Amino acid sequence: MDLIRRYGVYLAVVILVVIGLIFFLIKDNVGSDQDAREKARQERMASNSDPTQGDDSSGSGSDGSGGVPDDGATPEYILEKYLEWAEYPPFSRPMSILNHDLAFPFIIETSPDYSIDPKTNEATGYVCLFQPKTWAVIGNKDMMYVTLECRDKARNRVKVSIDSHQVFKEWEGQRYGVVSASVNDNGTDGDQTRGDNIFTFSWKPQKADWGQMSLVAEITYGPENLKTTLTSSFFSSPSIPAEFNGVFSDSLQDGSLIVRAVVNVYRKGKYHLEANLKDEKNGEYIAYAVYDGDLVSGSNEVEFTFFGKILRDKDLDGPYLATSFRGHRVNLPIDPEWFNQGAEGLRKIQAAKTTEPDRELVVPYKDEYKTKYYKVESFSNAAWDSADKQNRIRQIKALQ
Repeated sequence: MDLIRRYGVYLAVVILVVIGLIFFLIKDNVGSDQDAREKARQERMASNSDPTQGDDSSGSGSDGSGGVPDDGATPEYILEKYLEWAEYPPFSRPMSILNHDLAFPFIIETSPDYSIDPKTNEATGYVCLFQPKTWAVIGNKDMMYVTLECRDKARNRVKVSIDSHQVFKEWEGQRYGVVSASVNDNGTDGDQTRGDNIFTFSWKPQKADWGQMSLVAEITYGPENLKTTLTSSFFSSPSIPAEFNGVFSDSLQDGSLIVRAVVNVYRKGKYHLEANLKDEKNGEYIAYAVYDGDLVSGSNEVEFTFFGKILRDKDLDGPYLATSFRGHRVNLPIDPEWFNQGAEGLRKIQAAKTTEPDRELVVPYKDEYKTKYYKVESFSNAAWDSADKQNRIRQIKALQ
């Protein structure tokens, strides 16, 4: 009893501290779960593919047959998720800063390489980063820059020496050596600062250097003269099929915002183009729009539709900023018309082969185009509707 009276206050304080720690740990876990769920929802809503079908990586695990997904979701759940997604059309989707690939489409974020001792198979504490400055090199005048640095346990840069390096073209699981890159740490040819132990590789593609590329470097680093091999990947598109020329206009049409962009086309064909829309006042991402269609040689005006209900749901008045205009010429060996030609079309599809990558990149427009002023109430609040949407709803309801 004396012990309780003597130490009771201290015990009470300890108990309260423990309870508080448990509470905060639970709260943090709940918050993390909520953040993860919100991020997953943002990714699902930003996808321009039906997430209840199997052709979308952010989907629910369906086998693509229109049936119940592999994860056992009920038809009622599938319909709920589809109706949520289908408030907006596939060609115009909401987005936010959480949709990192859409918000920053020209950047590759490379994961650092953590050094492992080959003898003990344990981490050495060193970490190296082999980082392309952009995700692709476009045109034969553009340069690809890749930086390399290594840091110790205290995250201080350490001395690095480049033993060898080679650029390869990746094709059907094979590597083919191409024109070599230059490398320096002397503050020239793309290198920012002389002698800072950040090496910069610079590479310019030749005409044949088209497709997925990899830069492989063998290096020695740190006071222990450790050795490792690092690989950095990027895309190369040396021939320019088209480019945005910086001429834009905008208008309100059928309750949605239309942004028109002029594209100079040097090689006709089917094109997939995208653009983002941001709030002019605070830079918040609102939506992105997709154009899929045929473009002829010469000057083409392309329309990007930013769906009215997205703008209404975001509740932001204009003006808006259209930016990150990007895309590619589709370079598939299959003509979509073959899918409508029965057995003969199937034969053509099965026989189709190619020795070329599936896309040629369009020169992007990375600056911002400012639209006119719009009151958000001027846009339609109606959900998207189409024959495809109604067919999908009937298909899901038939499963119930």
